[in-house]
Amino acid sequence: MSGEKNPFTCPICGKGNGCNLAGQPIGSCWCSRERFPAGLLALVPTDQRGKACICKACLDRFIQRIPQE
Repeated sequence: MSGEKNPFTCPICGKGNGCNLAGQPIGSCWCSRERFPAGLLALVPTDQRGKACICKACLDRFIQRIPQE
């Protein structure tokens, strides 16, 4: 079994991330229009950083938990 992860699977929750960037122009996916807080990015396992996108559900859940300024 290889250690490779699916780039279309969220590295945090393991569900589909809905990312359409693989082989597409930048800006063609929902994730290119979002801001991902550093605290959320830190939850991504080191071996998956820059290889798989976080899903919208994990992004929304994280944002709901941080205090709004």
